[in-house]
Amino acid sequence: MNSFFSSYNTKGNSPNPEDQTTFGQYQPQNYSQNQQSKKVRQEILSLIAIGDPIVDITSEIGTDIIKKYNLKWGDTVFLDENNDNGVYGELERMPEVRYIPGGAVENSIRVLAWCLNMDPNNKNKFKITMMGCAGDDLYRQKVLNALNELNVNALFETLPNEKTSRCGVGIYKKERFLITQLRASKKLSEEFIQQNLEQILSNDSIIIEGYMLPNKLDICKKLTDCFSREKKLVILTLSAMFIVQYHSEKIMEIAHKADMIVGNINEAEILSGIKSDGNNVKEIFENIFLKLAPRDRLLVFTAGSSGVYCAQFDYKRNQIDYIFQYFANKINNDDIVDLNGAGDSFLGGFLSEYLKGSPIYECCKIGTEAASVVLRNVGCTFPKNMKFDNI
Repeated sequence: MNSFFSSYNTKGNSPNPEDQTTFGQYQPQNYSQNQQSKKVRQEILSLIAIGDPIVDITSEIGTDIIKKYNLKWGDTVFLDENNDNGVYGELERMPEVRYIPGGAVENSIRVLAWCLNMDPNNKNKFKITMMGCAGDDLYRQKVLNALNELNVNALFETLPNEKTSRCGVGIYKKERFLITQLRASKKLSEEFIQQNLEQILSNDSIIIEGYMLPNKLDICKKLTDCFSREKKLVILTLSAMFIVQYHSEKIMEIAHKADMIVGNINEAEILSGIKSDGNNVKEIFENIFLKLAPRDRLLVFTAGSSGVYCAQFDYKRNQIDYIFQYFANKINNDDIVDLNGAGDSFLGGFLSEYLKGSPIYECCKIGTEAASVVLRNVGCTFPKNMKFDNI
């Protein structure tokens, strides 16, 4: 979900919910200023996320590497698991190479835990778990160490003869390229899920990462069905435009039972079949809702300079209940170090308030604050000791 804030830095916001944009009669409930700190839902005390455990190998480079490997700035390249073209070795030989946990849902989970940990009372109150598949190697250990530092549990299938997935990140000033190699993470087995099903289902909520659907639809369907049957929260991330575009049937299979669908406005356009002209957001949301099985559901889509849109649909009246728009604080271009992971970070911050039962306004506020911190750092990284104003 790295595309969440592709043009994040162009709008400002006022701190009061009354100053946020709503649409016509679709006035959201519980957003008056005196409601900000009140819980509007029951707390959700545990969450498990299924996704790709990945290590980002991040180095500052010269333009010679770009020429040597015939790359372009801004490229996101996927390599076959057996094709090591040498670029990873180049990055790892750099004097200031950094190993940063990556992968969309892994980023979100780490930011979620970071935000929760800002209040010491939450550290043992909420249980957060990352589930996936990794090789038995040093990359896996780096991921486990990073999760452990944030009090995140890891439920990993470990394959001794496989290698943990990785992403090479080459940085030159504000330019970068990404070269991803999915290895063990795409080999998560149904046997592992079955063996650990009781532990998985002990959680109150689950995130299904869209990136998992092309190769692991059966596992995702099984988990979605189990959580949905027990009336537990199911969150679907759309992950990327190409996932929605080329795997729409798989997306819809999970979306029908999802209680929350998260993505960006470009992904929403593809899902709805309607191109945005800036004035038809309501129509885009309506079309998505009407494609899905009727149930209480929240859609959350980031939209660059237009902020964040959240919407719910009233199926009894067959119309949108509300659309709520939240603008992020303005960030100067000079302060932005890396857009990579900003959208994932928004989701982590958003969920840190959602799990606590906070109003959607507060969820958006902390989501955008978390993203604004990550934007100022290389990769999905953040200061260990930090506290947002209202946490």
